[in-house]
Amino acid sequence: MSGKTASTTNNIAQARRTVQQLRIEASIERIKRNTILRLFVCFFPRCFLPVSKASADLMLYCEEHAKKDPLLMGIPASENPFKDKKTCILL
Repeated sequence: MSGKTASTTNNIAQARRTVQQLRIEASIERIKRNTILRLFVCFFPRCFLPVSKASADLMLYCEEHAKKDPLLMGIPASENPFKDKKTCILL
């Protein structure tokens, strides 16, 4: 019976810690703004959704630097350091 009681006590303690953490997170003031969400998951041409200022700033940064991103734009073959080198084969 004591094992069951210890388990229940641990569950209650874990639940209290979770509630305390959620209260802390809920009390954080976030600046909201309506912005256009330009993501692939957006099925409408212009979705106005409230997002935090940090999210909006991050989206703006990504859009501004997308042209320089090698993952999005690719790497020219002449500049690719990972391209296989031609090997010399002796016959």
